[in-house]
Amino acid sequence: MLKKLICIGFLFALVGCKAEIVETKVKTSDLKKSISGKIVSVPFSAVLSVLGDDANVRAQVKRYEGIIENYVDVEDFEISKSMMGMKIKVTGNLPLVSGGKRKLGGKDPWVLRIKKTDNRTLKKPYPYRVALETTDHFVSFKSEFSKLNMLMTPDPYQPLLMKIRNRDKSKLRVFTGSVEIQGKHYSIYESEVAKRISLKMKGGVYEYTEPLIFFNIQ
Repeated sequence: MLKKLICIGFLFALVGCKAEIVETKVKTSDLKKSISGKIVSVPFSAVLSVLGDDANVRAQVKRYEGIIENYVDVEDFEISKSMMGMKIKVTGNLPLVSGGKRKLGGKDPWVLRIKKTDNRTLKKPYPYRVALETTDHFVSFKSEFSKLNMLMTPDPYQPLLMKIRNRDKSKLRVFTGSVEIQGKHYSIYESEVAKRISLKMKGGVYEYTEPLIFFNIQ
């Protein structure tokens, strides 16, 4: 009997497939708190497609759910039927941290990490950058999945939809590339953010590197 191929993940992907999108909401006040040294949690959600909907597939999904909850602050893990099998929606909280240290109090495999910009051209107009990065815990997280199935390995690079909200009237300016905003695609994008912006970074270069946004906030 042929084994069913399963695409599992929330902030991760198995070989050949990724989460449809990882959506997170960040306020300007969150960015400021993180830069000041505080560890901030921001909400995330992700939707996954799973091929198949029989008892064996559901049992395997439950085992992966257990691994996820051991590493990530998960609030809900919803399973529903779809045309091809199942849809999984995962919601929870993602750390927003500042600095280069990868050691955390928790076991999160991924974080949104703010660092000082080291690019000579960009560091003056955009002194900070934020990216969806793996942590030291990603290795053990990946290992637990490999123990269940050697063919299934989490992908460190995930598509990201970051919704930034400026509710405290901060002076915020962003700069990024290969981004989709309100259905329009930009190779390079630069703008002030007076109220809100949604930046979608998926496919292309993001198959091989983490989504990255340069910013200036005052």
